[in-house]
Amino acid sequence: MKVMLQRYCRLFRYTDVNPKFVRLLVAFMLSAVVCLPGQANTAPRAPKVYLVRGFMNVLSPGIDGFAYELEKKGIPHDITNHLLWRSIANEAIEDCRSGRAGSIVLIGHSLGAIAVVDIAKALQEAGVRVALAVTLDPVASTEVPDNVHRLENYYLSTGIGTSVKRGDGFHGQLQNVDLGSKPQVDHVTLTTLPDIHQHIISEIAAASGTPCR
Repeated sequence: MKVMLQRYCRLFRYTDVNPKFVRLLVAFMLSAVVCLPGQANTAPRAPKVYLVRGFMNVLSPGIDGFAYELEKKGIPHDITNHLLWRSIANEAIEDCRSGRAGSIVLIGHSLGAIAVVDIAKALQEAGVRVALAVTLDPVASTEVPDNVHRLENYYLSTGIGTSVKRGDGFHGQLQNVDLGSKPQVDHVTLTTLPDIHQHIISEIAAASGTPCR
């Protein structure tokens, strides 16, 4: 590279080239090569998290808690109500295809947990993968589709929640965690448990290893 630059300078009759100038040009050309499209950084892009509240929103306080924690960590996220699940699915598909989301994470509570599975199924039809899905006390039986890499379900067998089943062709990781024996935990407070929040946040960080396409 240095010899090439010296020849370049001689071409323009700069025969007495300052070595410092040559080193500066070398550094400049190296930085230009690194920035070429073919040399782009291939590190995993950050995941985007889609948070889905349940009935009346106020009954899912932990979902808002997740939004606050993600905001502090600078993790892209959206939060909405379960009734808008089709819009969330369309947004996630577009975010993946446009590159705004490297990986997709879905988290929902109650009716929002059911919506998470519905969103995952819509993404399946579009050929989009879900790195992580978290369902908090879903109030109806659901089956996880095969485009989901990992699903964690936290529910109360002593309450209105239920487990999640494997769908046809699903070969990912499914974990049903029954919190029915945990004292003073109900359908609402389940969403706010600090140990679960901490664990899920760590799982979100790991989700960047599973791209959406």
